[in-house]
Amino acid sequence: MAPPLWTYAAPPTEARDPEVVLFAFSRGPLRDDVPMSLARFGAPDAAQVAAVEVRTIPRAVEPAWFDAWRSGSLRAIAETDLGAGLAALDGADHVHLVGAAPTAPADLGYLQSAWALARFLVARGATTILDAHAATFRAGDALPGPDAPLDVRAEVRVVFETDPTRGDLAHALHTRGMRKFGAPDLIALCGDADAALVSEVVGQLADRVARGETLASPRHAVDLDPSTTWYVVDDHDGLGALLQLNNRARVLVDASGAHLVGARDRRALN
Repeated sequence: MAPPLWTYAAPPTEARDPEVVLFAFSRGPLRDDVPMSLARFGAPDAAQVAAVEVRTIPRAVEPAWFDAWRSGSLRAIAETDLGAGLAALDGADHVHLVGAAPTAPADLGYLQSAWALARFLVARGATTILDAHAATFRAGDALPGPDAPLDVRAEVRVVFETDPTRGDLAHALHTRGMRKFGAPDLIALCGDADAALVSEVVGQLADRVARGETLASPRHAVDLDPSTTWYVVDDHDGLGALLQLNNRARVLVDASGAHLVGARDRRALN
């Protein structure tokens, strides 16, 4: 039996055009003796699976392009995400692209189907999965089970861009992965002391948006408590492009429109 379909908590009030891109790495070609099963791999229905594109690219076809997905900044992420599993990524010589780009989907079955196909590829020999928009690596044997509910915190990465040369000055704290839901990524500029608070607010907001909530434009109120309101505003300064999010972005600011450096202390005074 197919698992329950991932649905929106509330239908988005604006049409969304999401994009999912997963890379499944393997050493050698995949096995061809494993049948696809909706129940075994967690796909909601055959039509949703058929709408997801899967194609294979051997490293020999484009070595530089292939290796770019496991070097540079992605290499540092892979070292953190995979630990001892990094050896499997280094040994890979084939990548299998899983892509979904539906127009105005009525539910999240496209994302559920993409992960089902990733499990299918793992069963056939893939060892490592890269969620491209979230910039997250997962060992194939560590993927959630086929009956797992939608976990937005696993789908969307919250990143605090630290730079020791900047001291307590503003750092970007932002999401990666909201493009999978057809929604803008969220950015805040805050200090080290503010990071825990801002990260929690950004994570909660990302969860609500991923599940269907639409943020009002050009200004959306976010009530932290009866005396503290922040706002999500348009990205007039192009922070999303500077952070190379490969997605639209919105920015979280305080009630006066200022960035969130010192927000923790200001909230404590209220």
